[in-house]
Amino acid sequence: MRRILVLALGLALILGAGGAAQAARLNWAGSLTTTTGDLPPIYITGGGVATLNGSTGGVPAHLGMIRLAASRGGITGTATITEFTDPETAGNGIAAIILQGAGATGTLGPISGALVSTGALTMNIMPVRGIAKVCLLSTTCTDYIPLLLSQQTGTMGIIGVGVGGTIVGTSPGTGMIRISLQAAPWTVKTATAIDQTDDNTGLSAFHNVTRMGFAHGPASGTTSTAQPSGVLQIVTPNQVRTNLPFGSSAKVATIAQILIHFIPEPGLLLLIGSGVAGLALLGSRRMKK
Repeated sequence: MRRILVLALGLALILGAGGAAQAARLNWAGSLTTTTGDLPPIYITGGGVATLNGSTGGVPAHLGMIRLAASRGGITGTATITEFTDPETAGNGIAAIILQGAGATGTLGPISGALVSTGALTMNIMPVRGIAKVCLLSTTCTDYIPLLLSQQTGTMGIIGVGVGGTIVGTSPGTGMIRISLQAAPWTVKTATAIDQTDDNTGLSAFHNVTRMGFAHGPASGTTSTAQPSGVLQIVTPNQVRTNLPFGSSAKVATIAQILIHFIPEPGLLLLIGSGVAGLALLGSRRMKK
């Protein structure tokens, strides 16, 4: 009995030490999903280490602030759409859309305060780096319209997805084809963009497209998001316009969302697993006696 109690106490100390060690930071895994109009969603995945509630924030706790730094990992990768059912997309000679994206450094908060009905993120800037290639005529993408997801303005400013402002991509050479994207900062609440459709009679209809942000801890609790198994989703609505022949200047809704899942440190998982295995072994020995 004494051995079991000692090992149980050791396991409790391991858990306590693990919680203290990650008091200001948590590992996370996540994905960036982008949905444009009625095209299939494309997503890239990744993970890293997030700083929570400043440098002295405790775990578990309310998630007040989260900072993601590109130097500590992030979401990065390439995703491609080649199967289009929209006749306007194919009619405009678009053969594929390739997203090469990566998360940049940014800070978001106050998360808990923004969840209330009157709250809002006052820190809401986190750029998405990379490029969206609208491939023309061929899926090999030798000819494409480049749309930088974030662009430098002046000496210090940045505009783009996850920040705000209008970014523009034009076809190389002639610049006759133009795609512009009106971006917006991130929100933890509901994001709304407008999608314009044509019923082939020349009449346009406008539809609101929404995605919801959220934050919750294990078992959907809302008071302890800042701990392993906590989940955060942030969203940003973007509006696309083009001068392509079909649907010229039509509005196309593009909504991006980042889903972050906080996970335990690998070393802590190993320690916990060893402790549980030890308890099971001792229990088994006692039963044999």
